[in-house]
Amino acid sequence: MDLLAPILFAIASWWLSTVLLMWRSKRAEPGCLKTMVVMTGIAAAGLALILLSREGTGASSAYLAFLGGLAIWAWHEMSYFLAVITGPRPRACPEGASIRERFVLGLKTSLWHELAIVVTAAGLLALTWGATNPFGALTFVVLWLMRWSSKLNIFFGVRNLHEEFWPDHLRYLGSYVQSASMNAFFPVSMAIAGGVLAWMIAQAGAAGALGVERAGWALVGTLLGLAMLEHVLMFLRVPDAVLWRLATAGTDPQPELTVKLTPNQGS
Repeated sequence: MDLLAPILFAIASWWLSTVLLMWRSKRAEPGCLKTMVVMTGIAAAGLALILLSREGTGASSAYLAFLGGLAIWAWHEMSYFLAVITGPRPRACPEGASIRERFVLGLKTSLWHELAIVVTAAGLLALTWGATNPFGALTFVVLWLMRWSSKLNIFFGVRNLHEEFWPDHLRYLGSYVQSASMNAFFPVSMAIAGGVLAWMIAQAGAAGALGVERAGWALVGTLLGLAMLEHVLMFLRVPDAVLWRLATAGTDPQPELTVKLTPNQGS
């Protein structure tokens, strides 16, 4: 029962932070200075939480670090959503590009963003290396790796893109992706993530684990499980978009996004 609280906390934090990011990105103008100043303050507070809790042994330290990792991740997400940090080629894919060209050009749309995340992940891991509470860094790393898994699945083809949640100035990204009922990378990504999740569950339930370890692995493991669920929902025709309707309420209807079609597209 002591794992139920961190599991519910992770679910609530994930949903609320996602809705808030979507809500603001749909309403703020690209490059909005006010939004980025606020997000920078939130990220700074998140870093402070990670530093202050890194040697904690109680469950509360894991919660603080988890929130810190989410806050820093949110800064990176908003910096991309508002086109503050993107890449050297933030425009649509040319017609007739091969899959290799599409991948390289797609990477260039967000290269600076991806490099900034790598640097941040390395910094957080260095700051918490050998500490009792590394869960702020691990929260950030799980979000980063599962986002890359999601991007690769979308590149190879998924059924549901939920393009209605994309900011207008990023809708050119639709020219890089495909619509497909399944792709070969999906089962591989799920098998790897599932194995890691099983290991995290074992760590959370290990005999003699500290409070920070039990809560920390439960928080990060729940986040990984939620990311896996998001992956699955990309291939199912279910009304999961209702989870995020609050974020787009009151915004104008968006034009239909054009995506490339593959021979195995589902009906």
